[in-house]
Amino acid sequence: MTRRARILVSGGPCAVAIARDRVLAHVRAWGVPLDEELREAVKLVASELITNAVVHGGGFTMVGVHLGDGRLLVVVHDGNPAEPRRKYATGDAEAGRGLALVESPAKCNGWEPTARGRKVWAEFEVPVPSPAARGEILRRSMKSAAPRAYVNTMPSW
Repeated sequence: MTRRARILVSGGPCAVAIARDRVLAHVRAWGVPLDEELREAVKLVASELITNAVVHGGGFTMVGVHLGDGRLLVVVHDGNPAEPRRKYATGDAEAGRGLALVESPAKCNGWEPTARGRKVWAEFEVPVPSPAARGEILRRSMKSAAPRAYVNTMPSW
């Protein structure tokens, strides 16, 4: 089963952190068992892709998260039609390492022009969640989302 989520990113100062955390929240809610190394890799790549779109994108930024058949795809759409350029940062430069940081942990990555700008993406190989794990996560999510007065009356399935 393929899972998909879209996240609209504002241009505010906290936008990148919020969008990155939402990417990870979707992956967690889908029951994907990420070890710490893979979770940090997804977090880093999502942060870099979203940051580049917010800083250089010109216009809207939309993040797509897709999960299916052991593949996690993070796609960032922005309004800039230009090809992302890899820069070579000097030792103490604060910028210029973004695409290198994306290439390292991702299985593959790339970009494509779109009718309204471009999409930049990175793909990861991830463990396939078991149906039992997905069900348990869904039950916990439902209980945490329920009003307090109804928590004790929810069925335990």
